[in-house]
Amino acid sequence: MKRWRGFRPVTAAAAATAMLLTGCGGGADEAVDTSKLTVWMMGAGSEAQTAFLDGVEATFKEKHPDTDVVVQYVPWLEAPKKFQTALAGGDGPDVTELGNTETQGWAAQEALADVSDRMDGWAEGKDILPDLLSNAQLDGKQYGVPWYAGVRAVYYRTDWFAKAGLQPPKTWDELVTVAKTVQQQNPGKYGFALPGNSELPFYSFLWSTGAEIATKDGDSWKSGYDTPEAKQAVKFWTDLVTTHKVAPPAAAGWNELDAQKQFATGQAAMAVAGSWPQTAMLKDNPDLAKVWGTFPIPGPDGKPAPAFAGGSDIGIWQDSKKQDLAWDYVTILLNKQNSQEWAKSLKFFPVYKDLTSPDEYANDPVMGTFATVLQDTKLTPITPKWVEVSRSKTVTQTMNSSIMKGTPLDQAVSQAATEMEQILNAK
Repeated sequence: MKRWRGFRPVTAAAAATAMLLTGCGGGADEAVDTSKLTVWMMGAGSEAQTAFLDGVEATFKEKHPDTDVVVQYVPWLEAPKKFQTALAGGDGPDVTELGNTETQGWAAQEALADVSDRMDGWAEGKDILPDLLSNAQLDGKQYGVPWYAGVRAVYYRTDWFAKAGLQPPKTWDELVTVAKTVQQQNPGKYGFALPGNSELPFYSFLWSTGAEIATKDGDSWKSGYDTPEAKQAVKFWTDLVTTHKVAPPAAAGWNELDAQKQFATGQAAMAVAGSWPQTAMLKDNPDLAKVWGTFPIPGPDGKPAPAFAGGSDIGIWQDSKKQDLAWDYVTILLNKQNSQEWAKSLKFFPVYKDLTSPDEYANDPVMGTFATVLQDTKLTPITPKWVEVSRSKTVTQTMNSSIMKGTPLDQAVSQAATEMEQILNAK
């Protein structure tokens, strides 16, 4: 494994000093300042999240009354740089949140502690959804613990649909027809707020054709983009802008937040989004809850498309001298009661298989759809190099955006497939 940090030789004197500080045969938390446990959480934070984490700390302090939990919020886009700085010798956390597509990449750089043995002794952990657990593993070892899960569906304006006598579409053709109809009946608005510069919503369309992002044969990765099935999905996705014109040219640069805002503020009839931005969308339009509905992302043949199993993991920083304390905090943060409370308050889903039945959400007009979608999910390629494809090089986003801006489809797809394979197969 490659670790991006400066090399500092350990002298005999330094080693002797370290032994005196830690004590012979002592535990990881001995002779260490345990007055503070540092936790990194991704995003900007919110009042609801802060209140929830205060409750977790209160429970934690019942066992560790002399340890304060210090939560630091790290914007998602700043997280890679902050992690690298910490790996290079900076001040890292004891516990950190990570996007669940990134855990393997940071584990490969030795940023995260192996918690396999700890997981074996944690009773509740045995009920976590297996796919989410495996996504946080590298070389058979567990480096992250799933915290919450999320999937995407399509939000739509029920009032616009009712006015036009429309039902939620179940096929791609129906999606285009519906988008064009509501657009014609609402001049100046768009049928579909397409996040053209985002990858995760697009993967549902890709998977619904039977295509894969990439597959591994032995030690070699092969991109699935340069196949007829994948090209079918790319063409449909980009045609929404270039041919059907149910999304504006600006959509080529929209991320998911942009698309959500377009829908929330009444500029579009539909948008792909997760369950979690409901609060943010209602801030943009408090009356939206009166007129929104949801339906699964349709496939070309009438079957709902598989959804990306998104969410976050929680990891323990490899260099933390307080790993026993950190694990106690993690198991409180992630226990079933807190998992359900957290998921409910922020419109995510728990990661425990006994807490994710669609029956639990049957009476919720929005979450009911997402709970159903959660039963058919897929993951991005499980490799530590995926973070470079996804975050550093933005291979998929660049491919789709360039086509919407005029690059021939075959050329863009071929370039993306080649770049993806170069990254995934690099030694």
